[in-house]
Parts: sequence; C-alpha cells; structure tokens
Amino acid sequence: MEEDDQPRQPRQPHNYQALLKFAMEATKDEDRTEPSRFEQMDPERRRFLEEALKSLTVDVIEELNKAMDILIKAEANEEEQVHALEVVTNFVADIDTANDFFKIGGFCILLPCLNSKYSEVRSGTAELIAELAQNNPFCQKHLLDLEVLPKLIELLSDEPEIASHSFHAISCLVRSYEPGLASFIEIGGLECMLGLIQCKDQEKLVIKSMFLISSFSKDFPPVRDELVKLNAIERITTILEPKSDYDTLLEQSLSALSSLIETEDAIQRCRNSTINLREKLEKIILAGKGKEECQEQVEYSQALIGKIFK
Repeated sequence: MEEDDQPRQPRQPHNYQALLKFAMEATKDEDRTEPSRFEQMDPERRRFLEEALKSLTVDVIEELNKAMDILIKAEANEEEQVHALEVVTNFVADIDTANDFFKIGGFCILLPCLNSKYSEVRSGTAELIAELAQNNPFCQKHLLDLEVLPKLIELLSDEPEIASHSFHAISCLVRSYEPGLASFIEIGGLECMLGLIQCKDQEKLVIKSMFLISSFSKDFPPVRDELVKLNAIERITTILEPKSDYDTLLEQSLSALSSLIETEDAIQRCRNSTINLREKLEKIILAGKGKEECQEQVEYSQALIGKIFK
C-alpha cells in the first residue's frame, strides 16, 4: 500500500474533550468490512467517561502538598497524620517524585514527625525516610544534611515496630553510600549495631544487624576490620545455637561471621578457646545434617571450620 493510501490517524488529544473525540475516531474504522456502528455518545455516558478519565489523572505535587499541610498542622490527629504519611510514601516510591518532594520543601516534616507523640507517626516517618533514601544519592545527601541519622539511631530503643522501621531507614541511608556510612561510624553507629545482637527479644533487629554486618564487611574492608576490633566475632558467637529446622537468624549470623574472617586477627579470635566456636559449629552441623532446609546452615559451618581450624 502506498503511503497516501494509509488510513489517516486522528490528531493526538490535548484535553478531555479531545481525548473523547480521539477515542471515538480511532475505533470507528476498526473493521472496514462491516457497516459503521459509530453513534454520537449520549450525554450521561459522556459525563461518566469524563469523570472516569479525570479519576485516572492525579496532580502528584498537589497531593504531596495536601499531605504536608496535614502533617504540619498541630491539630491533625494520629489517624490523619498516618494516612498523610502513607500517601507521601506511596508517591515517593518513584525516584523522581522523591526528589521533587525535597524540592517543594517536604523534608521539613521529617524531624518533627520522628519526634511525634504518636507511635504510628514515628513508625510511618521512618518508613518514609527508607523509601526516600533507597538507592537515591540525591535524597541520601539531603537526609544526612538534615541530620535524621542520630534520631533514627535513638529510635532503635523505641517500640519494636518503630525500631525495626528505623533500622531499615538507617540501612537505606548507609548501605553502599559512603558518606552515609562515614556519618554512621562517626556517631557510634557500629557500636550501636553490635549492641543490638544481644537483644534476644527483638530477633528481627538482630537479623537486620547481621545482614548489615555482612554488607559492610563485603563492601568496605576497613569497616570489616573495625567491626572485628569491636568484638563482632565474639558477640556473634554468643548467639550461635544448633537448630534442627531452617532458622533465619542462625543463617544470617553464620553469613556475617563468614564475611568477617578475612584477616589473621579475625581467625585468631575465632580460635580462642573461650568462645568455643568449633564446638558450636560442629553441633550446628550435627543438628542440620541430612535436612534439606538446613543445608546452607551446615555448609556455612563446614566452610568456617575448614577456614579457621585447618
């Protein structure tokens, strides 16, 4: 078919009225072998379609500003503030929107909300910070400038859910982001993280700590060596217990321990008879041997014995 014989395409729409016309013109010639059934849309159906189309179009900046107004107003109750935080968090999952949120002054709500008297507001704000910071150097920088990191560390001693969300926010601020990690170390973050290992009643936090230890050790050897000096190996060893089923904490602890033993100092610490590491690893192997769900726990333990006690 020659170019001149191609069916003419309707002009692209620029408003709701044009969009309606575009949709009708684009579909009326779909089947040229059949008589056209194109009819003028009745007013009621037209209004319904217009409203449906409008509902699909959201002014994101306007919605963010509305949420900010709620969070700034002292008279808003806990439920209203939590909902406003959820609205913002959903929008800033898009990295460009996260950056826009900073540009319209949205970060001004963060510290006041972290200090809120409402526990769910503190928790929701930590979640929001995690969303803003994740893989976003622009927001990470401005969050550090705002000095949210010390407050997030403080919230690790808050209620379990708040502490968990705060740790996630910290992780998003410091993992694979050197300026964030430097700030974390400067304010005693490593010591705080290692202190969490002994929190037996907060297993989620301990697991998160083990994951972050592994991440730091693999990505930043100087930080790994500092963790060893801060007795990370001895602390981790105290919580190693044999399990006959899959256990997330045990696996993450063994993974963290494996990431730390890259120097002679670390290996010598593991050989110290006072921590009974070899005996503990052998018990883990015995408890999980032959069980598919325990395979990684067994393999980690075997590898550790092979590397430390060869």
